[in-house]
Amino acid sequence: MKLLLSIEEETMYFGGEIKDIEIYRNQQRPGFDELYHKVRFILQSNGIEPVQIDIWVHPNYPENNLVKVAKTFLHRRLLDLVELASEDIYQPQEVDALWQTVKP
Repeated sequence: MKLLLSIEEETMYFGGEIKDIEIYRNQQRPGFDELYHKVRFILQSNGIEPVQIDIWVHPNYPENNLVKVAKTFLHRRLLDLVELASEDIYQPQEVDALWQTVKP
């Protein structure tokens, strides 16, 4: 899975990908009485420390689609993250200008 970050008209590609997927079946989910499956994704991108994201999937979803369902939920979370991270940020040309004033 590759990650794309879109800012207004410009799309910047970050070479992110899911390195590992771990599945923990029938786990106690905080705040819930019934057991859920936890799917853990490890995201890596261009030398940045890996990011762990846990997705809870209700056991009523078909077992053979567990990872697909979890990826669907992950997709929405990543879109939300991009939206939140895009608020009040520098535009690419502003970053370049700023870099020229602070670079070593």
